[in-house]
Amino acid sequence: MSTIDHPNTEATSAEARVTSDPVLVSDVVRSDRLLLADNTVKNHVIAATGVSLVPVPLLDLAAIMGIQVDLMHELCKLYDVPFKEKLVRSLLTSLAGAAGTVVAMATLTSLAKTVPMLGSVAGAAGLSATAAAVTYATGRVFIQHFEGGGSLSDFDPVQFKELFKAKIKEGAQVVKSFKPKSTTNTDQTAQTV
Repeated sequence: MSTIDHPNTEATSAEARVTSDPVLVSDVVRSDRLLLADNTVKNHVIAATGVSLVPVPLLDLAAIMGIQVDLMHELCKLYDVPFKEKLVRSLLTSLAGAAGTVVAMATLTSLAKTVPMLGSVAGAAGLSATAAAVTYATGRVFIQHFEGGGSLSDFDPVQFKELFKAKIKEGAQVVKSFKPKSTTNTDQTAQTV
């Protein structure tokens, strides 16, 4: 038998190769959803770093809460979870309370802005890093919860306390990666000579 007699021989074997490992639509949808969720978290982390520039102590903390509420609104839309702002604010407050020292540090760095000049700079820098790390952790924890089929009404902040703390530490490292690495001209000159 030649391929002239059976013109579909190559097509049939190619078709068999393509269909032997089917890709599930749900896997593709999940992958796309995770990419969108990651981008949503990243955008809100960047926004949270900018809030530290608000010069009024404690107003910056309210702005950070607003950014996190918006993050939750976007994640709820992405995961088809009904969004309830009062419940979200309550859950965010409870989750932040689970990481008590981080919230206390954010409050102190916000209040440091009351000290003229140096306090404003130190407060802004400290709050920027803390706000970004907490926003990152919030997003990561809720993504995991929603990926598991959870909703806002069955979220238990106590259950996610340790994960939240771990994600805050991870978030601090992620925020450091946002900063451009600087090289001095002397290092570059030394390498070329």
